Amino acid sequence: MILPSALNDVDNNLVTLFQHGDKEVYTRLYNKYAPAVLGVLSRMVGDKALAEECTNDAFCLIWSKRKDYDPAKERLFTWMIKIAKHCASCLPPEKRNQMADEIREEIDLVYAMDIKSYLQEMQKEQGDNFASGVDVTIREAIHLIYFESHSFAGAAEKIGISVDALREKMIQTIKQIKGSLLA
Repeated sequence: MILPSALNDVDNNLVTLFQHGDKEVYTRLYNKYAPAVLGVLSRMVGDKALAEECTNDAFCLIWSKRKDYDPAKERLFTWMIKIAKHCASCLPPEKRNQMADEIREEIDLVYAMDIKSYLQEMQKEQGDNFASGVDVTIREAIHLIYFESHSFAGAAEKIGISVDALREKMIQTIKQIKGSLLA
């Protein structure tokens, strides 16, 4: 039989006090977990200011739902992350679109052109052969972002990579597509 360690007893006591509304314990938990939550949300939404806003919203929701937490079902951090991810997924479309627009503008500046119009024109010209030499997941991201108007964050989540990685791969891929057309 494994006996719980003293650390587990302390953590369990903190959770119990937190669930009963101890604001000092809540502050301690916030200080312990907020940096990690912010890191997850920063990767998820791709914008630090927006991630900070989501983190604050998440911790307000964590406080209000503290009695719903069941330590027998999952760890406290896992529960907090679920709430934080939900907060990020509920961002208003204009905030998600603003972030996507900023990344699109960054890519447009790299190539000094409107990439969305360029890709749509190439797709019309090439039909099913459009971007045939491109990695399937990035081709899917191009379709989601430039043809279905999804955000970069939404496309990144759907294909399972970070927004930063998607941005980098998108720049390389667009360079590849432009290069193949010039050859």
